[in-house]
Amino acid sequence: MRIRTGMRRATTQMLNAATRRTGLSSRRSSLLSSVRSRRTGLSSRLDAMNASSPQSSRIARSNYEKLQKSADSLVNQAQLLAEKVDTGGKSIGTTAAGMVSDFNSTLKYLRQNSGVLNEYYRQSLKETAATNKKELEEIGISVSNDGSLTLNQEKLAEADEDKVRKMLGTDSDFIKRINAVASRAADNARANAESVSSQYNAAGGLASSYLSKYNFRG
Repeated sequence: MRIRTGMRRATTQMLNAATRRTGLSSRRSSLLSSVRSRRTGLSSRLDAMNASSPQSSRIARSNYEKLQKSADSLVNQAQLLAEKVDTGGKSIGTTAAGMVSDFNSTLKYLRQNSGVLNEYYRQSLKETAATNKKELEEIGISVSNDGSLTLNQEKLAEADEDKVRKMLGTDSDFIKRINAVASRAADNARANAESVSSQYNAAGGLASSYLSKYNFRG
């Protein structure tokens, strides 16, 4: 019971720190409250599976690594896109397509990896897109109900440069928030992957020690 209480306190501290670092407005505290209420009493993926199972550990680690890779790529693509937009280059379609693809992949992997923080990051990305839906659609990026993005490269190429720069340049709140949330999601995924690896190694060591005590040859 003391261990669980300590874990709940640590999670609360992580959520509060994440809220401050992402730079999202104070009204997003309602989002955190909603996430907490939905997740209360639910087990994490590692709790639902047998944490000592090598197969379960490998699956969990693989999922975290996919999320980390996708979120890291989203940060890189968003920064690259912003730099290209700032220089006034016309050929930004391919980079924008990469950013949209990584955005959608990160949403998908956040949904697949359970946990309060992952749900918070997913909702934050979804809300970031929804908040800028009208402005994004004006430059060729549509926003679905689930938060995923779809790019019309022809419309983007023909869009007003000032509008494109406002939404996708380095000073864009949209790009800044994507970078903030995705970087935190990547850090969290990396930490979880390392934690699963350490648990797997510990479980494997215990199992080997246990089995070595027995002679199965009769």
